[in-house]
Amino acid sequence: MAEVHILGSILGCSDFDEPKGLFCKFHLESGVVDQTEWQVLGGDKSGTTQVDCSGGEGLDAVWDHPIDVHFACPTLVGWPRLRVEVWSRDHFGSNILCGYGMANCPMQSGSHEIEIVTWVPVGGISERLSTFFLGIKPQLQDPTIVANTRPGEGRFGLKCESAGIVYISLEIMTAGLNKNGVETVG
Repeated sequence: MAEVHILGSILGCSDFDEPKGLFCKFHLESGVVDQTEWQVLGGDKSGTTQVDCSGGEGLDAVWDHPIDVHFACPTLVGWPRLRVEVWSRDHFGSNILCGYGMANCPMQSGSHEIEIVTWVPVGGISERLSTFFLGIKPQLQDPTIVANTRPGEGRFGLKCESAGIVYISLEIMTAGLNKNGVETVG
């Protein structure tokens, strides 16, 4: 069985409306093919960064949170996607949604810099009033639809607006793909 090792870090973010108290939840989603799931050999597919209250050079938040997941994969179908949610913690300790985003992990071995443009759902008039007066933004009931890319499913049809950008640095290492007739060329 082929193997894919994804190493890297969630560096930080910029261009969010709430520049203080930001943190990021992330999840690496991989596919299921013919009842055979990509198997995690090591590491965590999901996690949460620390809350950054300072920001940095041109960034709203600096997290530098590690990602380290090792997969065994039966096929290339279902290649991992990185789903992120950016949240802000206000001075009352409440968490406020700032954005959802998703990026496909590169299939090419080597170093990759990724920018994930995030978005937030925009509801009807009552949700907009709640956002304006209370700061409560609409949230998805099922955040996994962010990574669903099938036509007619996922976020297609949702009204949304862009939020900020999350910066990711990844190292992709593969083993055993050539035995299965897969060749990645750079």
